[in-house]
Amino acid sequence: MSGDESDPSGRPKAREAARVRSLAESGSPPKRRSGRSRAGQISLGGLDRMIGYLVRRAQLWMIQDFRRALRDLDITPAQFSVLNVIAANPGLSQARVSEALAIERARLVQMIDSLEAAGHVERTRSTTDRRSHALHLTAVGADLLKRAQGPVSAHERNVLARIGPGDREALRRILSPFLE
Repeated sequence: MSGDESDPSGRPKAREAARVRSLAESGSPPKRRSGRSRAGQISLGGLDRMIGYLVRRAQLWMIQDFRRALRDLDITPAQFSVLNVIAANPGLSQARVSEALAIERARLVQMIDSLEAAGHVERTRSTTDRRSHALHLTAVGADLLKRAQGPVSAHERNVLARIGPGDREALRRILSPFLE
C-alpha cells in the first residue's frame, strides 16, 4: 500500500498517521465538535449528549483505528483478543473464551477454525471434558502476538491522544462495570 491511499475520513494515510503521532506526542486532544455531525452541517438532535451514542461513536473510531494498526499483520481486533486470552490462559476451553470475550460460540468456532488453519492456534481434546477442546497458541501464534504489541501500543497512544492522559484512568473506572 502506498502512502497516498486515503483513510475512511478521506485523509491520505501518511498524513493521518503523522497527525496521530503528533497528537500522541503533544498529548493534546483534537478539537471537538459540539452538536454537529462529521459533515458539520447536520444537527445530531441531542445525540451528542447521550452516553450510549457517544460510547458507540468512540467504539467505532477505536475499532477502525485498531484495524488500521493490525492491518499489516492480517488479523482482526477480535482475533487479537482471542489470541491474547489464549496466551494468558493456555488450555482454556472454547466455551470459556467465548464467555470471557462475549463472542457467540458459533462465531468463535469459526474464528478458531481460521486461526488454526493459519497455524496460530492448536486445539486439543480437553483432559477433563471430552466434549470440549483446550486451546493453545502455537509458536507462530505467539510470534504473531509478539509482533502485534507495537501496533497495539500505537493504537493505545492514539486513543490516549483523543481522551487526554488525565482522563485515561477515569474512563477505565467509568467503563469497568460494563465488563461484568
